[in-house]
Amino acid sequence: MIKKTNFIFLILFLAVLFLLSVFFIEFIRENAFYSLIGLLVIYLVVYWRTRNKYEKYDVYLILSLLAVFIASRLIFGNLDQATLTLRTSAILAFILINLALLIGPWSRFSDKILKIYYYRRHLGVVVFLLGAFHAAIIMPLYFDFSLKNAFASPFTFYGLTPFFIMLWMAITSWDYMQKKVKASDWKIIHAALMITYAFIYYYFYNILKEFNDPNLFYHSIAILFFLIFWVIVAPYSIIKKIMRTYVFGWKQLHVLIWVIYISLVLHVLLGALTAAALFLKVVFYASVALVLGSHAAGWISKIIEDKKIYSKIRSINKEIIINNKKYIGMAKINDFKENKGKKFYINKKPVAVFKNEGKFIAVSNVCCHQKGPIHKGKVEYGTVECPWHYWAYNLKDGKFMGKENYCLPVYETKVKDNILFVSKEPINDKSCYKLN
Repeated sequence: MIKKTNFIFLILFLAVLFLLSVFFIEFIRENAFYSLIGLLVIYLVVYWRTRNKYEKYDVYLILSLLAVFIASRLIFGNLDQATLTLRTSAILAFILINLALLIGPWSRFSDKILKIYYYRRHLGVVVFLLGAFHAAIIMPLYFDFSLKNAFASPFTFYGLTPFFIMLWMAITSWDYMQKKVKASDWKIIHAALMITYAFIYYYFYNILKEFNDPNLFYHSIAILFFLIFWVIVAPYSIIKKIMRTYVFGWKQLHVLIWVIYISLVLHVLLGALTAAALFLKVVFYASVALVLGSHAAGWISKIIEDKKIYSKIRSINKEIIINNKKYIGMAKINDFKENKGKKFYINKKPVAVFKNEGKFIAVSNVCCHQKGPIHKGKVEYGTVECPWHYWAYNLKDGKFMGKENYCLPVYETKVKDNILFVSKEPINDKSCYKLN
């Protein structure tokens, strides 16, 4: 069996080695199809050696990639390998990023979708690697390794934007980075990336100006929108004041997925879609509408859910004071089912309440890892497991069931007149160490 850490490094090492080989070695590029198939087969062997039940969806994903690339080779055998693989990788990347974006809102409506939320991050990394593979073929094949030649065609800049941001999202999605990088450092990372991106755009702007591009003004408006959005979601912004959620550095970097997605849509619109058949255009627009519509539905659902929660608390409209501690009435005890969590708000902070072995337990509804919804977690053996990435916590004291010293804030509960009351302040908030 391969150790988890060694397994991850092996996967990443093989990916980087393959991408560099495609980019710099013409023979590998000309035989890109067989090279890629070989890499995917090696990945299957490595995943089989780990024999980890949590990796089964990754195996399904690799098998799907193999099937699609082989099918494209059989159907479009007249294309050279480089052209075939760069087109197939682009289509797959677009499909997978749509799937990754759909998992989020759909997980609100389906517990089955919630169970695969863990793998959304894996889909994102695969999208990045497919995009990198696409670029590794495009740059030498069509632009002679020259960024200036590439930027002469504006759609390429909108392809570089997702690559640039997803590179850093992929690097910082590693749990080690999320544990070690401090809140102040995340501000530096956000600012440095935004300034670097602004300089890249300035270079792009001058190239378009040199070639008298008639759409220079519209490109500038698009990039200005990206940069404004970037400032709004950065850690030093007002985002924490306008959202009823708790976000941190990586999570806010993750919000840039919308810059990635819109840029990718523009990349396709200005590039491949200009010569595409009507059917493909309809599929493209429908998929974009599905993603945007699903997220709109998800946000509306959250707003309605929160209003119902606040309305429920207001309908109880009771407070008690015990030993100088204030407790807020949440709901009637008959509303709770054994080991089924419910979400409430105390001081505008989300709280998860469980009935476990006849007792009521209230903890923060925000997972220490990536802020997952604890109230939707699985409860067994006195622990609750976050549904996003399976971090487990002891229900009695909120402590993380692992080596790290993380914990969820725990609230005291009281039952009076068949009403559940929860303390206004947590009893261990100051002693909890949380990720930034």
